[in-house]
Amino acid sequence: MIDETSNTLLLMNPTDEQIRTALRAAMAARNVTQAELARRLEVKQPSVAAILSGKRGSIPQSLLDVLEALDLELTAHPRSEAEKSGRK
Repeated sequence: MIDETSNTLLLMNPTDEQIRTALRAAMAARNVTQAELARRLEVKQPSVAAILSGKRGSIPQSLLDVLEALDLELTAHPRSEAEKSGRK
């Protein structure tokens, strides 16, 4: 889900499927295809498809359990220009 006011990608109750859904939404919002994402990641498009479909890259349940135990949620947002260039 994308918060339109802050342009922040929100991942509520983080699970693999919710994260993958949010990634697909972010790709659509940015008009990024699987082929383009694969090019950026320097992998083949089937690898991206496998990640987005859940066949690869699952988040360890232990990490999800820790987030839940600490009453945290996972969020992703566009990086600032300073973060992109390595400055904080």
